[in-house]
Amino acid sequence: MSAYLRGQIAKMANVNTETLRYYEELGLIAPPQRSKSGYRVYSDDVLTRLAFIQNAKSCGFTLKEIKKALIKSSNGQITIGDFITVIEQKTDKIRAEIAKKEKTLTMLDNLKKELQTTDKHPEVQTTLRVLNMES
Repeated sequence: MSAYLRGQIAKMANVNTETLRYYEELGLIAPPQRSKSGYRVYSDDVLTRLAFIQNAKSCGFTLKEIKKALIKSSNGQITIGDFITVIEQKTDKIRAEIAKKEKTLTMLDNLKKELQTTDKHPEVQTTLRVLNMES
């Protein structure tokens, strides 16, 4: 088993050394062993866990969600079915957010078109008066 100092493992995992401390505080990674001279020494397992955390974050999972999954997995309380359910919930949430953003884009596009027409809707004319932008 390999042993890495904080700076080495941070560089290998492409994270900041402060991120390592933060992940330790949150319980996402175990506190490292100490060398005889007092340096923190990290194992390959931590490198693997950091890769998992980074991948989960890039998939949109929060650190809280990641910690929950790691705790459940360490107790053997998570199955592939459970993981798929969580992924489906995350996917549904993202789709809902996308739909909301698409609705907002449509509203903005419509407003822009309305502002560019010469025959403006009465509500738009009222808004322009309130904003002192009558044309």
